[in-house]
Amino acid sequence: MSKQTDERTNSGPESTPSSDPDWWPTTRRRLLQATAVAGGLAAIGDPALAQDTETFELGGETSGWQGVAPEDIEGETNPTLELEEGTTYEITWENLDGQAHNIVIVDDSGEDLERTELMSEQGETQTLEFEASGEMAEYYCEPHAATMRGEISIGDETDDGTEDEVDGASTAFFEPGAEIGLQTLAEGMTAPTDFAVAEGEDDRYYIADQPGQIWVVDGDERQDEPFLDISDRLVELGTFEGSYADPEQAYDERGLLGIEFHPSFVENGRFFVHYSAPPNDETPEGWSHVEVVSEFRAEPGSDQADPDTERVLMEFQKPQYNHDAGPMAFGPDGYLYVPMGDGGGANDDMEGHVEDWYDENAGGNGQDVSENLLGGIHRIDVDHECDDVPYAVPEDNPLVGVDDTLPEYYAWGLRNPFGISFDSEGRLFVSDAGQNLYEEANIIEAGGNYGWNVKEGTHCFSTESPSDPPDECPDTAPDESPYDGQELQDPIVEYPHVYEGESVGITIIGGCVYESDQIPELDGQYIFGDWTSDPAREAPAGRLLAAAEPEDDEETSNGETDDTSGDDDDQEDEVVPRDELWDMTELQVTGTEGGTFPYFVRQFGCDSDGNVYVLANREGVPEGDTGVVMEFVPPGEGDELSVPEDGDDDQNVTDEQESTNESTEDTQDELIEENESDENSSVDNATIENSSENSSE
Repeated sequence: MSKQTDERTNSGPESTPSSDPDWWPTTRRRLLQATAVAGGLAAIGDPALAQDTETFELGGETSGWQGVAPEDIEGETNPTLELEEGTTYEITWENLDGQAHNIVIVDDSGEDLERTELMSEQGETQTLEFEASGEMAEYYCEPHAATMRGEISIGDETDDGTEDEVDGASTAFFEPGAEIGLQTLAEGMTAPTDFAVAEGEDDRYYIADQPGQIWVVDGDERQDEPFLDISDRLVELGTFEGSYADPEQAYDERGLLGIEFHPSFVENGRFFVHYSAPPNDETPEGWSHVEVVSEFRAEPGSDQADPDTERVLMEFQKPQYNHDAGPMAFGPDGYLYVPMGDGGGANDDMEGHVEDWYDENAGGNGQDVSENLLGGIHRIDVDHECDDVPYAVPEDNPLVGVDDTLPEYYAWGLRNPFGISFDSEGRLFVSDAGQNLYEEANIIEAGGNYGWNVKEGTHCFSTESPSDPPDECPDTAPDESPYDGQELQDPIVEYPHVYEGESVGITIIGGCVYESDQIPELDGQYIFGDWTSDPAREAPAGRLLAAAEPEDDEETSNGETDDTSGDDDDQEDEVVPRDELWDMTELQVTGTEGGTFPYFVRQFGCDSDGNVYVLANREGVPEGDTGVVMEFVPPGEGDELSVPEDGDDDQNVTDEQESTNESTEDTQDELIEENESDENSSVDNATIENSSENSSE
């Protein structure tokens, strides 16, 4: 379901949001204007026929179906359509945002009963005429099913909502997990994107903020002046080159996205920064910007770095604004691991996305290891240089010596890798913001191919119909160089955007393995999150999640569980293959209403003692000062976290604020207009993106 639209309409960290992800944010003012236009709609067809046909009028935009008529649905988002079996109805709707939408009516099992063609021209109208039947359960927009989805009620099916509420509670995708507290470490930032600790400075934390500052937290206080400010070297956030982003959107995945300290920082003062720079002389015409990885230097223990010490190591030319990845990580081998997204947009098939071996899908950079460095994890040696680049390539990188390949690649087949960490065993964890339907996290191995854009998670992906992919696709790459028949690796974590009609998430935000002794229940679990669970991508409603590795006696020799109990039909109906994944739960936050997390999840960090920190804010765009960093603590030691009252502009998303997707991180995935002429393509998500974030999403 649509992430986005990349991001997660982002909605974020693909960003989506994915998100990412590709979504045009909607303000209340804009919605009222659009509704006024839609209010003039009339049923299409013969006037005499219209007298015998009941009509619903809707406005269609990515954030949801907007009720226009009759009066009892006016002003409602995704209103319930109350029908009588055997009666003929018309649904007439207007496209409010110029993105690809249609209407699909399904039964309880998700089988299509009625469907229209996609329509993507703003102001265009479409009418679906049908006879109501008892099987009808829901209506939705195929490219944006996570947000544009409403119920259909046939007759008087229930006396009250009690049964539905009970059923909804019993079918939540994530089981409740351990209780945790959250203790604020630092606040007053805009949109924190990374967290770092220099080896040998265990009580000193460095926090990257999307607008371009790195802040030092020494003890329990954030210093007044930034450690480094490179805002003058960034793109102007909210202003876009190229044709992919909506020029009016505030959502943005670019900015200062990562900071990582050299393992010997206390001796050499070197640290590394990932940020988004404006187009340069090497940027192709019409492309968006440049992702940069640079080295800076500072005197160890000093309060400020020297901005004039910058030495650019890597530049990634980006065709679209999203899917920029985020944090980097030094491995136990001393090499720097640098993730990078597939170039952005949706589907990995737009301008700047090269052809690959899988002919059934257009694109893409995710499966290419020869033309560019987009869509993978790169491993470089920052302590040595080559003749043509200011770094060296480790001799044991998987493509070293392979003809017609780029040797920086360590792994590939990734869409928007957003969140990277090593655990104490040396395992490399990376989340990858999905597009329309699924989010994932992986354990990365040298030479691993993680499937994008052949697959989204464990499922097949289609560039022609992202929300309705085929059942079959390759599980291996071609048996020829450089792929040599390699298997497409499945994730350890996967979850859908929508489950049982409810929004699960938009853009995965990768974290790290909990290895502190503060919360024993979390020991050894992979901590991650989702940018927001709000399908409209407006409310700060992130999820804090954990995944536990299956016990050895639960696994077969190939890593799959050996539990064959349970109903076969139930197993076939599972939206993700739970028996092949780690056990996922949603953490319960004490000090909040219902154990929820009233923030957008931006990123995670971990320190040398194995403690985990969540980076968050309450706005879906890089504005304001609601950014916070909070440490996971035992349940009885956390702060009280409340949702601010409406009108507290500094702490809440106001009615006039542009909502976002991603995200990608801010997820991580991301919403913007799909500029391709093919009406079957959808807007990319995600992932705040994210962050999708934005940084992902």
